[in-house]
Amino acid sequence: MSTRRRLMGVGIVLLVLAAGLLAVRLFRQRNEGQPPEATATGEALQPEEAGTSLPVARHVAALGYIEPRGEVRRLAGPSDGGATARVARLLVKEGDQVVRGQELVLFDSIPRLQAERHELQTQVGSLARQLEVSRSEEKRYGDLVASGAVSHDSLDQRRRATEKLAGDHAQTTAELKVVDVDLRNATLRAPMAGTILNILTHEGERPGNSGVLELGQTDFMEVVAEVYETDISRIRPGQRARITSEHGGFTGELSGQVREISRQVNRRDVFSSDPKDAVDARVVAVRIALDPPASQRVRNLTRMQVLVRIDTESGLG
Repeated sequence: MSTRRRLMGVGIVLLVLAAGLLAVRLFRQRNEGQPPEATATGEALQPEEAGTSLPVARHVAALGYIEPRGEVRRLAGPSDGGATARVARLLVKEGDQVVRGQELVLFDSIPRLQAERHELQTQVGSLARQLEVSRSEEKRYGDLVASGAVSHDSLDQRRRATEKLAGDHAQTTAELKVVDVDLRNATLRAPMAGTILNILTHEGERPGNSGVLELGQTDFMEVVAEVYETDISRIRPGQRARITSEHGGFTGELSGQVREISRQVNRRDVFSSDPKDAVDARVVAVRIALDPPASQRVRNLTRMQVLVRIDTESGLG
C-alpha cells in the first residue's frame, strides 16, 4: 500500500507541475500578443508564408461538343388548317450538301392548295369581267340620268351593284394571295447553304415539335465549351484551345481559338462519364472557332462530345 501511495503522490505532483508550466506559457503568450493556438501546436505562420498565394493554373479545362458555326437550324413544316401537314416527299438525305433556296421537302397539302388556287383564279377572272361590265353600265346610267331617261334611283342601284362586285373581287384576290403563300410554304426550301445533318420526319409522318430536319453550315465547324462560372473570368477572345475526343471519335488533337463568350450563366448540357461530376454546376458557353484543317476533319461529327483545354496565357499579344 505504501508503494502505491508513493506512486500516486508522484503522479499528482507531476500533473501539478505540468499544469503550472502550461499556465506560465499561456501567460507569456498573452503578454506577447501571440495566439495561443498557433504556438501550442507549433504551426505559427512565418511573415513571408502568411502572404504567399497558390499559383494559378495556366489552362482551363471544360467539356464541350462540336457543331457548325451559326448553330444547327431545325426547319419546321407548314400548318394545314390548324394541323401540321404530312411529309409527302423527301428530296434530300442526310449528308447532302444544299444551296440557299433549294427544295428539300414536299408536303401533302400541295394538291389541295393547287385546287383552291385554280378555283380562286377562276372566280377572280369572272368577277373582274363582271366588274368591268358593271362600271360600263354605271357610266351609261349616269349619261341617261343627265338626259332624264332614267331616274337617280336606278343609277344608285347600279352603283351599289358595282361596289359589291368590287368588294367581292378584292376579297377573292386577297384569298388567292393567302393560298399562294400557303402553296409556297408547302415546299420546304433551304434558308441557307449547308449540309443536311439529320432527318427528323419521314414520308407519311407529321412533323413534331422538333421539326422536319436539321441543317448546318459544316464548312465552318466550332466547339461549344461549357466553362465553369468560377473560371470564366480567365477566358478572353483570341485565346488558343486544344480539343480531344472524350470517347475516341477522332484521333489526336484539334486546334482553335476562342471566338465568343456568352453573357448568360446556364445549367450544363454536357456531362462527363465520371459519377463524381457536378451535375448541377453552372457554366458559361464559350465558342471556339476551329482552325480550317481541324474544321474539315470533324465536319461530319456534329454534337460529338469533346474535352477542351484553353490556354489562358495565349493570344493576348
